[in-house]
Amino acid sequence: MDIRNQGLAVVLASNPRNPTGQVIRGDDLEELVSLSREGTTIILDEFYSWYIYPERESDLGKSVSSAKYVEDVNEDATVIIDGLTKNWRLPGWRVCWVIGPKNLVTALSQSGSFLDGGANHPLQLAAIPLLDPKHALQERIALQKHFKAKRDHVLARLKELHLDVDVPPQSTFYIWLNLEKLPAPLNNGLTFFEELLKEKTIVIPGIFFDINPSHRRNLFNSPCHHYVRLSFGPPMEDLKMGLDAIERVLKHAKKTGMKDFGEGYVKAAENIDDPAQV
Repeated sequence: MDIRNQGLAVVLASNPRNPTGQVIRGDDLEELVSLSREGTTIILDEFYSWYIYPERESDLGKSVSSAKYVEDVNEDATVIIDGLTKNWRLPGWRVCWVIGPKNLVTALSQSGSFLDGGANHPLQLAAIPLLDPKHALQERIALQKHFKAKRDHVLARLKELHLDVDVPPQSTFYIWLNLEKLPAPLNNGLTFFEELLKEKTIVIPGIFFDINPSHRRNLFNSPCHHYVRLSFGPPMEDLKMGLDAIERVLKHAKKTGMKDFGEGYVKAAENIDDPAQV
């Protein structure tokens, strides 16, 4: 694994991954967890752990978690963060949990009580029956069938529009869309976002997901600059309207030859030190 032997004190990651929709599992996940027995604390956000899309019907209902590879919860420095927000679709409840060494969980509990008084007790009680294993399995199966159908619909429509998804999402409800083959300036996430906003449709420019400590890299030269994140979380009818909007933008670009496209992007580019990086 690339991060082994780098002397890192902490590794923080989401798994499954937002925004790419990819997931670490099997031997790779086991190796990552093993680092927690070698002096590195592993902190994993597993809020999308149910959003897994198996090819085989018999695999429906399975989820992914690093907990499978923890040998001793108090000795392995692995911290797992999860909650009701995504898997149970209850973001307003603000109920989540942390699994890890007892001393760390105690410290987090004390800090939480000091900062905001702790979690809402009535909603914690209401959450207990939702965690019943039989109920949770039924929820996972239903969720995976529902979101897989939406994922497949969006991917098929994007293919019809000749838009590239480098690696189809295996998890989450996000698609990492590559715009590089589109004519400039529509081939950058900011212009694509700007033009879709005119159609009352929102995508997220890829540069907003660029981990760029201390702003060392100009975001106009980011490896994420030619990507946008799409979500297939909304209802199917909303997804169809959003995809129709993308089609309208592409047709308009072809018809007008990109005239007047990306005005906001051009203004932003004028304010950077090196326009050649755009």
